[in-house]
Amino acid sequence: MLNKKNLVQKLLSILEFLLPITPGYFSPKYSVNLGIRITNNTSNPLRFSFYFTLFPELVNAYGRIPFEGGWISLLSSLESDYLLAIPGKSLTFFPDIEIFWIWGNRFGLSITSGDSGTWFFQPLKPGNYQFRFIYNENEKETTYSSVSRAINLIEGIWTGEVLTPFVELHLAHL
Repeated sequence: MLNKKNLVQKLLSILEFLLPITPGYFSPKYSVNLGIRITNNTSNPLRFSFYFTLFPELVNAYGRIPFEGGWISLLSSLESDYLLAIPGKSLTFFPDIEIFWIWGNRFGLSITSGDSGTWFFQPLKPGNYQFRFIYNENEKETTYSSVSRAINLIEGIWTGEVLTPFVELHLAHL
């Protein structure tokens, strides 16, 4: 038997499917505090970008779960988007991560990247998951200055790929 709450949630899930609305827009969202800490173990100051360089990975007992969707920002990066880590010091980046209810026993996970883009994993069932970030910066980076209208090369960017350790993520319907 459908009660009012279940009926409203079913109608909202149909609206979400039919309208070009961000997944989980009508659902309550719950923040998750997952981030990445980077320590500069070199003798040189290094810059780290979170502008389309931090990719989430979600795995369940059956294997890797692909992104359901997302978008990236078309804005150019600014020099302030490249965080500076001085030798021996750490910096931490916490993207906005939210879990939201979709319908029935299903959830969604949204992760906002450093460039204001968003990754979506959905629909997720209650259960145990492994989550990690992959940091990948393999190119020289430039920024655009709207004042001088020049393209500037950012110096001292660390390039390479790092996979953070997996952390447990447990989804349960309450």
